[in-house]
Amino acid sequence: MTDTASAPIPLAGSTREARIGRRILERRLALILQYSRRLPLNYLGYILVAFIVWRQGVQVWPWIWLALTGAVMVYRWRLGLAVERAEPETQLQYLPRLLRGFDLNGISTAAIVPFAFFAPGDFAPMAVAAVLMAGCTIGAASVAGSQRAFVGFCTLTFCFLAGGWAWRGGAVGYMFAAGILLVYFMLLATVRDQGRMLHKLISVVDDNAVLSDAVRQERDRATAASEAKTRFFAAASHDLRQPLHALSINATTLDILAQRATDPLLKEVSRGIGSALRQSSGLLDGLLDISRLDAHSIAAKFASHDIGAVLRAVHDEYAALAAQKGLSLRVDLKDEPLWGLTDSDQLLRILGNLVNNAIKFTSTGGVTLAARRAQSGRVLIQVSDTGPGIPASERERVFEEFYQIGNPSRDRAQGLGLGLAIVQRTAALLAIELKLDSEPGRGTTFELEMDAAPPMVPELSLPLPVAARDADGTRLAVLLVDDEAEVLNAMCVYLHQMGWSVKGVMDGDKAQQAIADGFEPDVLVVDFRLRNETGIDVIERLRQEMPTLPVVIVTGETAPSRFAELSNVAAKVLHKPLNGEHLARTLQEVALGINPRATPTLAGDAFP
Repeated sequence: MTDTASAPIPLAGSTREARIGRRILERRLALILQYSRRLPLNYLGYILVAFIVWRQGVQVWPWIWLALTGAVMVYRWRLGLAVERAEPETQLQYLPRLLRGFDLNGISTAAIVPFAFFAPGDFAPMAVAAVLMAGCTIGAASVAGSQRAFVGFCTLTFCFLAGGWAWRGGAVGYMFAAGILLVYFMLLATVRDQGRMLHKLISVVDDNAVLSDAVRQERDRATAASEAKTRFFAAASHDLRQPLHALSINATTLDILAQRATDPLLKEVSRGIGSALRQSSGLLDGLLDISRLDAHSIAAKFASHDIGAVLRAVHDEYAALAAQKGLSLRVDLKDEPLWGLTDSDQLLRILGNLVNNAIKFTSTGGVTLAARRAQSGRVLIQVSDTGPGIPASERERVFEEFYQIGNPSRDRAQGLGLGLAIVQRTAALLAIELKLDSEPGRGTTFELEMDAAPPMVPELSLPLPVAARDADGTRLAVLLVDDEAEVLNAMCVYLHQMGWSVKGVMDGDKAQQAIADGFEPDVLVVDFRLRNETGIDVIERLRQEMPTLPVVIVTGETAPSRFAELSNVAAKVLHKPLNGEHLARTLQEVALGINPRATPTLAGDAFP
């Protein structure tokens, strides 16, 4: 039996006073049941009273009284056990019977009092009064402010005790009678005060419950909104990637043809299409990153990494972009090597976003990547720029999704405003302490503080496996499976232009037939979501005939639950849209058994 004696009280559809009244009854029931468990121990006091009266010459009645009170005790004790075994929602129905048990107990207890005063001397009356008044005091604490239960349990006993001493007369008798009545009324006042305090306490509990329920509802609404946003990002990203994928492959083919042609207009059109597609792909990648981070589907792979090497990799990635804007991009490192405990790919994602944004919003000067050991012994990385800075009022908001300073026209070239949101979430994933220091007119500095790590022991480099075909010749045989005719045609045309041998089919049956007809692919490229089966089904069927066939899955699926599943069956998982160069390079790596560390996709943001 817990303190809550019945089912939880519904907050909706009930008045405050009704809820408070019910909670008080529940608390009262819980205390009475606790008292009921101790009744066998209380019975020891009754045995003592019977023995005292018997020693004063009353021979029969004490034992009759003891049997009577014992029967009442057994009834109350068994009733308490029955209530505890009852269903929570029905337990309060037993409360009137439990209260009547106090009445029966009060009547049976008082029946011994007159016999204590028949004996000569004051010992028996005083001893009986002491034991019974102690029992009444304990009972008063168990009624949880119920004056009705206290009156039924104690009034008759106190009245008989006071009357017995008054009957005895004399100064001592009258003094004891007055004292007993005084104790009775003090106990009654205490019970009344206990009831009032219980009402106030339950009122506070009810207010807290209402407040907690309101907070829970708001939390649930916020969680539902966040989950809906994540689902929307994933669905929108998938649906938008499908047509962009075919367009991106065709654009790469167009670029090849433009390079072979002499028409400058064709080259300009090709360049414009490629630029627009890169922007679109970057926006979708930002949505995908937010979706995966919010769904906690990215697991950090912590290891000891050379922080200087990470910073130099970021420098190499963005040096050309900084030079195009006439900015310097510099790496400031101490002589001693710095090793940090982190996930290098996720750290590259963070630094890439910060450097990309710094270059984007810095007009003159440059960007500096620095790393040193902090006074705490941890590793401190700084990304500083000489841009216009961020006002104090905007420093918190720049980490919000879709928020951009200085981009009221929503220029797509400046991204969706997701870069810093991704940075903040990824930093939390890596347990990196992220700080922002900026003042208008003097630039912005982001600080990343992480745990230091011992140097990693270099591994012996192993020779790459011998390829079936020469990578320089790029003469690979590729089996394509995609049920989107436009996408399939675009990939076939592009790879044919690369001089590769390509077989494109729309389902697993045709893929099996192609192999049966003698086509020997070096690599299989399959779309995950097909009309009547999945790419995994196709892979399982083809590997029955070619167990070692390398596989690349190309998909617009962005649901976080799919990532691990696809990675378990394919050497590479590529997300639509992707350009032809990326596709060809990946196929070549997979066919040759080369597995270089992937460069993370970097999504832009907007901050000054």
